[in-house]
Amino acid sequence: MSLFNNISGAIIKDCLTFQLPNDDSEVIIFLVKKEDIGKAIGRDGEHVKDLMARLQKKIDVIPFSEQLNKFIQYILNTSRNSIKIQNIEIRESRNEKKTVIISVRPQDRGKAIGKNGSMIRKIKHLVLRHFDVDNVIINTKN
Repeated sequence: MSLFNNISGAIIKDCLTFQLPNDDSEVIIFLVKKEDIGKAIGRDGEHVKDLMARLQKKIDVIPFSEQLNKFIQYILNTSRNSIKIQNIEIRESRNEKKTVIISVRPQDRGKAIGKNGSMIRKIKHLVLRHFDVDNVIINTKN
């Protein structure tokens, strides 16, 4: 975290590694204050490219929000993906387990789940780490 902070000057909220299921490589995910996202990435992505070269790992930079809905939207709307979220609902079961249900358009289902489930696993990993919920699922029914 301090290396990325030194390179970019951005305030880093969290840093974690995430195993990509399709090729077993790791991606380092940095959660950054929303207002620092441009500073973190740098002009033409120079800070991210510099960090990738130094660490020899893929890097994801995601804005962080204390609001669950916004945070999920940020995760799903990266430069590679733009997934339209129709609704986010939190359901609490009788045993007080909380499930986040993310409704997306049927045509966005594949991107929301990701290759070999990588996107939904990333969303679950990040949401469960920062919010008091027990599960995250993607719903594509209208």
